[in-house]
Amino acid sequence: MLVFCAVFLSVSGIFALGSWARSGGWGDQDGQVPEAVAKRHISPNWNDPRSAAPTTSPSGSRASSASASPSVSPSKSPAKPSSSASPAPGKKPAATSTTKATEPATDDGVASVGGNCALPRYPTAACTGVPAGWKPKRTTNGDLTITKNGTVVEDRLVTGSIIVRAADVTIRNTRVYGSIDNFHGNEIYGHTRIEDTEVVNPPGQEYSQNDQYAFGVANYTCLRCKVINRLEGFRVGAADYSGAGSVLIQDSFAQLAVPPGMCASSDPHGDGLQAYGGPKVTLRHNTIDQRRDDCPTAPVFIPDQGNAGGTVVDNVLAGGGYALRLTGGKFAAVTGNKIVQGSFAYGPVEISCSLVSEFSGNATVKYDFATGKVTGQVKAINEC
Repeated sequence: MLVFCAVFLSVSGIFALGSWARSGGWGDQDGQVPEAVAKRHISPNWNDPRSAAPTTSPSGSRASSASASPSVSPSKSPAKPSSSASPAPGKKPAATSTTKATEPATDDGVASVGGNCALPRYPTAACTGVPAGWKPKRTTNGDLTITKNGTVVEDRLVTGSIIVRAADVTIRNTRVYGSIDNFHGNEIYGHTRIEDTEVVNPPGQEYSQNDQYAFGVANYTCLRCKVINRLEGFRVGAADYSGAGSVLIQDSFAQLAVPPGMCASSDPHGDGLQAYGGPKVTLRHNTIDQRRDDCPTAPVFIPDQGNAGGTVVDNVLAGGGYALRLTGGKFAAVTGNKIVQGSFAYGPVEISCSLVSEFSGNATVKYDFATGKVTGQVKAINEC
């Protein structure tokens, strides 16, 4: 029912309310006189229908990653669309763009992070997000709204969300307790670059009721980003809106988690990455761990809901009904992905092979989450 309701809601009316649910009240703004009250929003909107899960929900708790919880953890993210339960919403009217719709690099020009995260290792909580011993140079209590093109946010603690309403914004070495979102007022504020930045929970808070995605929505690059104990990690969507462009997520780490009892009460069906009406996305050399979610959809979920597809290479995925679900769009390559054996409920992958040009090197593996190393291959995945 939630899916069908989301489809028939007035798209323009939903977005007029603001850009999703924010945590924290008063905020400050870069490039604009502060507003009286930080923007609030209502959860349901165009890319917020519930994700479709397999026929039955996985049972039993997932083992948690002992090494993945830093001193500060993240907050939960919103619900997603169903894989096939309803058609994708129709095209939305694009607002007049005031920002430059430049696209981030998707396959070239971005070097992989070195050190302990480089292949053959994979990203961990220790080599993503802000560096060890980091202290903010400035703290924003509540939301931070950016309205000046070319703004650089660096070494900042934001107790609410970062609301990007300008082009060519860079966010680096920053910790956020809410989310980072560049889709507002029917427009993507593009070429958002996020580096060494984390979405976590406030100190002492292991889980969060925040159902917003951590990073989104289009025309953004996320390098060495970190998410801890959120319902939702990365969102890719709004391809039909002004300013939309491709997404690159690389060398990043996401640990998803659901508070005890939430699966029985609301069954959120979270994702590590979910695409809904999304542009092309490149997922390269990331770790997405969903073992602490007892009612998941998938660490990677790109269904037949108006998605362009993309490239999925060299990722470690754990948890979910299926760990890797690719049933919508076109995929130039799905290669080198490692699915942690015993972490998924139904199978390692659910893939529409006709959509994939190259499928190779994918396997179920034994994996050490503390070191980011594959310790052994269990079985090659020859789905396609």
